[in-house]
Amino acid sequence: MLSVEGGRLNAHARGVLGEVRAEQELTRKGYRIVARNVAVRGAEIDLVALDGSVLVFVEVKLRRGGRAGTGREAVTPAKQRRISKGALEFMAQRGLMDRQARFDVIEIQGADVTHIVNAFPYQGPVF
Repeated sequence: MLSVEGGRLNAHARGVLGEVRAEQELTRKGYRIVARNVAVRGAEIDLVALDGSVLVFVEVKLRRGGRAGTGREAVTPAKQRRISKGALEFMAQRGLMDRQARFDVIEIQGADVTHIVNAFPYQGPVF
């Protein structure tokens, strides 16, 4: 549920709206959304999309101002490891281990939407 606190959207509502804007941007670029808010052991992945045959795991970062840094800066190495682990589990659960995959970040600040393709490499065990 989206709620307003003191005339402003709460953090959850802002996050939901950010994910909707990110999804619109991906769809505009021809991506096909296959999952939203994927929760797997120890990780949550905002969006999973297909870019042609490539499986894309997308982290969405919404910023109100520059004080907190950029969205890409918020995707720390620890966060990258959690997303990578979640992506691997998502692929294993769905029999998609033969798919090429990548990790993108979408930064949203005000009206600006920046899509960072291949924002970071896989961070986990190699099989």
